[in-house]
Amino acid sequence: DLHSFPTRRSSDLNLLVRYEELLLLSPELGMDECQEIVGNLSAVIEREGGTVVKVDDWGVKDTAYPVRKFTRGRYIRMEMDLPGRAVAELERNVRITEGIFKFITVRLAETAEEA
Repeated sequence: DLHSFPTRRSSDLNLLVRYEELLLLSPELGMDECQEIVGNLSAVIEREGGTVVKVDDWGVKDTAYPVRKFTRGRYIRMEMDLPGRAVAELERNVRITEGIFKFITVRLAETAEEA
């Protein structure tokens, strides 16, 4: 039956969902610049109705392959609760931020809260 597919309710877009954002930053950035990037992304998350749960700085590590001619990069992992509708805005901000080479956003689990 074609009509048995689950439909997404508009209220689903306001549910807070746990996400993880892994960022690969330029190894040339200083700690102040890295903290500024994380601070700006945290502000976007909060503006969109989410909260940052944890930020892990994994430090500068070797990459598996050259990224923009660099073989090292600073890895930062952010864990956050965010409404699903806000992921696109977060990723848009990540894309336009100087110093971020690569990123990945992963949905971890749903939380029971309504935004």
